[in-house]
Amino acid sequence: MNTLQEYWDACLIRAWRRQLSLLDAMSMFYSITGKRIDECELLRTPFQNIPWTTGVRVFTASYLPKVSDRLWDQDPEKDIALLRKLQTSKYTTEKTAYRTNADRDLANERARNRRNKQVVELSLTKAINKNSATDWNVTKGAAKIRVRRK
Repeated sequence: MNTLQEYWDACLIRAWRRQLSLLDAMSMFYSITGKRIDECELLRTPFQNIPWTTGVRVFTASYLPKVSDRLWDQDPEKDIALLRKLQTSKYTTEKTAYRTNADRDLANERARNRRNKQVVELSLTKAINKNSATDWNVTKGAAKIRVRRK
């Protein structure tokens, strides 16, 4: 490996295989090169607003979906071929997080379940209140009137 970009890509792939965080990948890069990633002009780096504790797998799935798909589909023995392919590529992080239709469907299903749960809780609360209003086990005494004496 000759360039900083190759080192960064290798750190990303290695951190992805080991299920590490972005901070771990950045510290790995710093230990190899002695430079931080924000000091270098690199492709495929996280934006400033992404938490460093985010897993590399989450980052690649969201912002580098093509790389993520390749890593999931191929064996670890073929990572060197992927690294060579990334050398010639100008592919970089996407500006917005990549979401599949399955992610949208899952989010819609969660929202639907949340609404259904709220409806059930409300109807249960109404039923409980209705039953306690007609409960003959509750003793109702005469209201005591207090008279203030001066």
